[in-house]
Amino acid sequence: MEILAADIGGSRARLLIGDYRDGRWTERRRAIYPSGDFADLDSLLLAFLQPGDAPQAACLALAGPLENGRLRMTNLPWTVDAADLATRFKLRRLRLINDFAAQALGLPDLPASSLCTLQAGRPQADAPRLLIGAGTGLGVAQLVGGSALQSEGGHAGFAPADAGQDALLQQLRANGEDCSLETLLSGRGLARLHRYAGGSAALDAPAIGSAALAGEPAAAAAAALFARIYAATAGNLALTTLAHGGVYLCGGIAPRLLPFLQAPEVLQAFSDKPPMQALLREIPLHVVIDDLLGLYGAARGAALLAAECLAGDAHG
Repeated sequence: MEILAADIGGSRARLLIGDYRDGRWTERRRAIYPSGDFADLDSLLLAFLQPGDAPQAACLALAGPLENGRLRMTNLPWTVDAADLATRFKLRRLRLINDFAAQALGLPDLPASSLCTLQAGRPQADAPRLLIGAGTGLGVAQLVGGSALQSEGGHAGFAPADAGQDALLQQLRANGEDCSLETLLSGRGLARLHRYAGGSAALDAPAIGSAALAGEPAAAAAAALFARIYAATAGNLALTTLAHGGVYLCGGIAPRLLPFLQAPEVLQAFSDKPPMQALLREIPLHVVIDDLLGLYGAARGAALLAAECLAGDAHG
């Protein structure tokens, strides 16, 4: 059975057409488009689908809140109604999911080459896996027993780990800024840390990352602080979820700041939670360096829908 999968964010749209057979999905064709080039989801799908394509099951991951089968994109003027879309494209099964839930679903299909392991730990095969993604915002999701569990963990409060971070929190409060994790672990957060380290207010996150890798002092200090806070947050959430299946740092920022995440003090920040240091050293910690994780998850979701179709046919 032919399947359609998509991972659509405010900047890029990744789409895949493939086949589901004998319990597995395989890719036939893939493409990436600038999301903003399209007026709506229909025009994007029409640009991707070719004559002869006839998907019957589709899973589309979109960056935005989903309610009652309708999803409004956060950074695009698109509203998608699942029932209407399924009718227009003659889909037997269609599922809309949040883009971060798709990334969690994609973890089982992620090849080892798409990971940089910071701590091997001792993974437990059937244990929860935790995904933490810093990018435009901070996303948090779990994969438990094959099901993706969304959360709003990125809006939890920031917990300083030392005197320097205490001073950072005091500065945020003095400026009247929010003190959530996303305030610091995001593109805007990296810019805040850069200003805190004495850097220029004019630089955005990509420029700060480039400057940090080039050794510019304020940018490097901001990147190192970002990495420590990211790891400490991952450790806190790992304890909350007992993610013995592994913790995965994803999103656009982690791969760009990989040298800073590989610093010894980062692992210390992850595990320094007395009296749980030994437990946290058992939990694997990885950086996802593959930007197709969400597309893999959407393809897995489409494959599950195709299996439902085939099971229904068999019992029909």
